[in-house]
Amino acid sequence: MLRLGNIIQSNRATTHQLKSLATTHLFKTSQSSSNSSSNNNSIYSRIGNSHGISTTTTTAPNTKLTNKKNQDEYVQDNTQHSASATLKGFAEYNRKKAIKDNIDVEDNEKLSFSIDRLAELELEVERLQQSILLNGMNTNSDITFNEMQQQEFTDSDSKSNLMEASQEYIKSIEKEKQKILEYEELMFEQLFESKNIVENVSFDRDSEEFKKQMELQRLQTKLEVESVEIAIKKYRDLVDSTTKISKATGLSPVRDVMLQWNTALLEGLQTELAALKNSTFGKWLDIALGVPLAKSVIISLNYVLGSTIQEKSNFTTTARETLGVLIFAEYRAALLKKTDSNRYKYVMKDQGHTSYKRLSELFKTDIITLPDSKETIMQLGTFFLDATLKYCLVHKTLGEEFSSVEPAFYTDYKFHSGKRISRIRCHANVLTLIGQGHSIREVFNARLLPMVIKPLPWVNPTMGGYLHYKTLVMRTNGSMMQLSSLMDADLTHIFKGLNALGETPWVINDKLFNIIKETWIRGGGIGDIPSKKDIERPEMPQDYETNIESRKSFIKADQKVKALNSDLHSLRCDIMYKLDVAERFINNTIYFPHNLDFRGRSYPIPPHLNHLGSDFCRSLLKFEESKPLTKVGLNWLKIHLANLYGVDKIPFEDRIAFTENHLQDIFDSADNPLDGKRWWLQADKPWQLLAASIELTEALRSPNPEEYSSNLPIHQDGTCNGLQHYAALGGDELGAIKVNLMPSDRPQDVYTGVSSLVAQNIIEEAEKGDETAQKLVGIVDRKVVKQTVMTSVYGVTYIGARSQIEDQLQSKFTDAEEEDIFRYSAYITKLTFGSLDKMFLGARSIMSWLTKCASLIAKSGHCVSWTTPLGLPVVQPYRKGGRYNIKTLDCDFIVVGKDVKLPVDTNRQRSAFPPNYIHSLDSTHMFLTALACKEKKITYSSVHDSYWTHACTVDQMNDILREEFIELHKQPLLQHLLDWFKLKHPTINFPPIPQRGDLNLDKIRESKYFFH
Repeated sequence: MLRLGNIIQSNRATTHQLKSLATTHLFKTSQSSSNSSSNNNSIYSRIGNSHGISTTTTTAPNTKLTNKKNQDEYVQDNTQHSASATLKGFAEYNRKKAIKDNIDVEDNEKLSFSIDRLAELELEVERLQQSILLNGMNTNSDITFNEMQQQEFTDSDSKSNLMEASQEYIKSIEKEKQKILEYEELMFEQLFESKNIVENVSFDRDSEEFKKQMELQRLQTKLEVESVEIAIKKYRDLVDSTTKISKATGLSPVRDVMLQWNTALLEGLQTELAALKNSTFGKWLDIALGVPLAKSVIISLNYVLGSTIQEKSNFTTTARETLGVLIFAEYRAALLKKTDSNRYKYVMKDQGHTSYKRLSELFKTDIITLPDSKETIMQLGTFFLDATLKYCLVHKTLGEEFSSVEPAFYTDYKFHSGKRISRIRCHANVLTLIGQGHSIREVFNARLLPMVIKPLPWVNPTMGGYLHYKTLVMRTNGSMMQLSSLMDADLTHIFKGLNALGETPWVINDKLFNIIKETWIRGGGIGDIPSKKDIERPEMPQDYETNIESRKSFIKADQKVKALNSDLHSLRCDIMYKLDVAERFINNTIYFPHNLDFRGRSYPIPPHLNHLGSDFCRSLLKFEESKPLTKVGLNWLKIHLANLYGVDKIPFEDRIAFTENHLQDIFDSADNPLDGKRWWLQADKPWQLLAASIELTEALRSPNPEEYSSNLPIHQDGTCNGLQHYAALGGDELGAIKVNLMPSDRPQDVYTGVSSLVAQNIIEEAEKGDETAQKLVGIVDRKVVKQTVMTSVYGVTYIGARSQIEDQLQSKFTDAEEEDIFRYSAYITKLTFGSLDKMFLGARSIMSWLTKCASLIAKSGHCVSWTTPLGLPVVQPYRKGGRYNIKTLDCDFIVVGKDVKLPVDTNRQRSAFPPNYIHSLDSTHMFLTALACKEKKITYSSVHDSYWTHACTVDQMNDILREEFIELHKQPLLQHLLDWFKLKHPTINFPPIPQRGDLNLDKIRESKYFFH
């Protein structure tokens, strides 16, 4: 067993043992090709070099393109094959973001996408050959050339010279291709060997197994490139469409650059307006002061940056006038809102926030009337334009924080019709910053797929998982404090746990895939497979025009159906994509690389088809390795089937009996899932039950069921796992009994216990004459309160709990008014919280202590942070004002502040700490179990507090997870937490830890239903 005490004592170990492995597979930006050059992509160049996206292409030396047609084809080809360059840039970006990196990666520079370089060379040869054929040359050689040189190639001497040059160039390409092939082979061999060293296996380089692994490495590269290329195309289409409607500042990279000047311009304008406030500068100053300054700043930045990055003339006079009109429009709209709010609402509802074109319609009415004197508008625009040019600065040398700064916008002059005219331009570094943002953004939303090779082991926060696509070990959501803490921490055991999860091999359950696909072909609507047909909209009542109540009722019902149909459309798209992914990998072994959220909970990185997904997603996945069931495993398979049906609150023996009593239903489900009795659809998890029914049917029909090779994952789930951790932390014997920490003859059901208390209270109140209670007698059951009880330990609020209970009551009061259901749910919520307080006094006292500590820390101006027993630093990211919306007549802007400069959100820090701390403990328990299972060569996976393994190894896994839970909670966890708080915040007087009860943790070993 992995001893947690030893981990804590040796938690400062380094990762130098993995250096050699890291240098083999780290993917970085490479400048390996001397023939590569950087060309602006056609889409981005249409924004006037504004976004500076460069793609790596290969061109013949001293040659150009023949004509416009060839040029367009050339650009198109390189657009389609630019993923390698973008991935390189993305990898380099992530590498630079790392604050501390002890891994030597320089030896791996040359590996950077050799496969794509090879593809580029092959494309170049193809282009060369096409170009020669276009110019009447009967040769396998080719070269590209410029339109201005086209005429000189018509004579034979030029053709002869061109042929020689072409042949020489193709020879050089062939040599480079050969070198790349050799280097690629070497790199894959080194990568494969490094994995073998870690896994203590070896293969002969000439063996079929080695060749197979080499092919899988190449396939994995292809899959990652395809995912990125699709993301790039979608993003560039978005850029193209956005630019066409003059909305380039709505794109994140442009907006991010724009908003970096928001504070500087705001403060500068505040100073200048304060100085002018008591002066007599005329009408324009009154207008400037009449518009919220934050809004004027956004309008100024949006207009100036948006106009300067377009390929069009931005004359200074025009800019002054336009900017003045935009701010004056806001002034008039604010005045209208103040004097006639109803008319303002009517006008804005009609106009919306769409574009300057629609905004201009306001000027055709008396709603917004320009001043008689144009001078006012010009003065207003001049003031804000001059301030924008003055306060918006950019570093002269990008990447150097202390380099000198220069104006981000400036004026230059051009001659037009013999006149010298000034225009507004932006600094080249502004365009570079936008271009860098696009390079990163366009690969962010790649639809990552499962891997066909084992994920690269995590060795630091930015190295692990996919072969080429870089991901962080933690989903920090932009929190720089969290990222910084990761770089300074020793995450050795976290990395090992993530690697253990990612190395579990899976296969697609082909039988379930075929059944689900047939279900979809037939129209869906079974289990969680959505129907292909929309819900019929209600018919319009005959008295629609004359009866107001009838009209309201119809509109409400119609809107509800529209929303449901919209949801159905989303679900259809989702299932089609998941089925497509499953079909693509139906003949492959697949792997799911994992990373963490900020609390330490693990998640598969591929987002669509994985074992954390819905019922049908889970049914599609099986372990790759099959193992004999054994007698014990056969019983666990039967128990698992009963659990999936929903019969999981009775002893194991009764669950086995349930399965055996329904064997004929199980056989019918396996043999005729869609055309039989369809008993499996009555289950809580029908698709997983169907998968288990097929597995059990095949096992029982085999010559020896106990020797049947099974690869179906068997689940062991915690009993309200959050309360289990609370009971163990507080030594709460009563609470421990309710959540199966203590041995018992049958499983305790905390949800049934709470619902019984609530039902009893309702009966008592009904007898006293309470009308609401009388309506609810016999209504409250386990299902009504389950979600609220489950989430109570994770900080669910009264509002959230009432909403959960309301959802459950909808099916019980189908004809009731919404106001009545609201009142019923509020009543039950109050009773549920009261029952929880009675049943889990220990948990409530610890939750209260955690809340008080968090409140004290947050009030001191700090975010709550702690370190998990496995060494993972956790920082709660909640701050005030991180995002706020500024609405203008033209657009809505979401302004995002830098998290380290924002004030701490005391309420969220306080309310979120108890559940986040418990989540960090359940993730620790999961990782300890994963590491111990790997040590004993037990196949393992998990979905938070649901642990999966083969049927034949369930007993072994159960022993391990109990031992690890006991070992975890024998540590003085709350004392360690308090010591950390005192060290981190020495000036705060923290309350004492609640007194611990007499719970004997060793009894957990004897509890059959701790996880079941």
